[in-house]
Amino acid sequence: MRKFAHLSPSLYPVVGFLTVITLGAVVLEALPTASGTHLSFMDALFMSTSATCVTGLAVVDIGSELTTWGQFTILALIQLGGLGTMTVSTVFLLAMGRSIPFQSRFIVQDIFAHSPQADLHILLRRVILFALSFEAAGTLLLYLRFKDRFEASEALYHAGFHAVSAFCNAGFSLFSNSFMDYRGDVLLNLTVTVLIILGGIGFMVLHEVVRSTRPGSSPGPYWNRLSLHSRLVITMTSSLLALGTVFFLLSEWSNALEGLSLPGKLLASWFQAVTPRTAGFNTLDYASMNNITLLGTLLFMFIGASPGSTGGGIKTTTMGVFLALTRSRLSGMDNVHAFKRSISPETINRAFGIFVLSVVIVLTGTAGLVITQAGTVPHDATRGLFLELLFESVSAFGTVGLSMGVTSQLSPWGKFMLVILMFTGRLGPLVIAMAIQPPRGKGKFLYAEERIMIG
Repeated sequence: MRKFAHLSPSLYPVVGFLTVITLGAVVLEALPTASGTHLSFMDALFMSTSATCVTGLAVVDIGSELTTWGQFTILALIQLGGLGTMTVSTVFLLAMGRSIPFQSRFIVQDIFAHSPQADLHILLRRVILFALSFEAAGTLLLYLRFKDRFEASEALYHAGFHAVSAFCNAGFSLFSNSFMDYRGDVLLNLTVTVLIILGGIGFMVLHEVVRSTRPGSSPGPYWNRLSLHSRLVITMTSSLLALGTVFFLLSEWSNALEGLSLPGKLLASWFQAVTPRTAGFNTLDYASMNNITLLGTLLFMFIGASPGSTGGGIKTTTMGVFLALTRSRLSGMDNVHAFKRSISPETINRAFGIFVLSVVIVLTGTAGLVITQAGTVPHDATRGLFLELLFESVSAFGTVGLSMGVTSQLSPWGKFMLVILMFTGRLGPLVIAMAIQPPRGKGKFLYAEERIMIG
């Protein structure tokens, strides 16, 4: 830690993730594949980035093309990336009885808590406890499903891999077609979706929900015991899941859902509503879906999960603040509020900054993919490619992992563009911007104000 004492605290997560990604790429390149060959460094870098950034996009089929050691490496990167490198390194220091540097303490609290008063030791213990408990429960439930298909040890391995991948919102599957063979399986669908939701809702929200149910907690209705952050996260998450389920049910009723029973259609729609929230699993083929479904999926992927979670995207709270701001302005109110609490101008500015930076990053990434994949080829010769590349770009930035089937066909430069998008999406555009911005200078002048016509 002393070697990095001169670094800005905002650079710590960037350096941590870069280190883990690089080491993961070196290991994956060195390990032989199932056929005895080796991944190219670009493919190894892509897979390492996708696993560490819990995205799920893959240029190789990990279930058939990677050995058990390669799959273990992917799993370790998923777990490390899902919890965050700063979290894991801090836990190691605590386990060794070492003191935590102030910069690390500040960053970890900023990642998982909306209040700086949160106790770091308690916070970290609960993050690890939540992760291991939910992953263990998911492993047990998935084992009950896989034990009839595989031998006991293999069933346990598949169950554990998919439980960790689901809770960390990674979307990596040992099955070549994800969970399409299990689209009607209630146990698997509910287990995986609940793990995705728990991993994507944020550790601080989980902590508050558990704490508020204990005896001696604050008096009054249970809902009022939760912070504004938790109430906004729960409301936005529930609304997006309900809206997504109805949307997929209506848009794919006579297409991808055709032939399924009503319960089967509801189950498949529910799964597809959950998985764009940065998870990446699928029980339906996205390459054969309607355009309106793909448009809706793009929006869900862009919003993503919640702050302090294992997921990416601009986050549910950013969208919630935008909706509250819109309502206040349309109502003619100066203050922005939600659930009888005011939202500070600093929070609104932060949300606006994240949204604008995210749009710029996605558009820039899509432009890069179009240039590397289509070049100067006319549009009429590449019909459908733009939507596929836009889908890939948003999926990478939102650390979702859904694809329309073009990931493995990308050129080395196209893969590198997705590496940058995955890395930026996992850390967050604002973290990247803060890490690379020059030192802030003191303003010496205040210029005269002048109006600009808008709209």
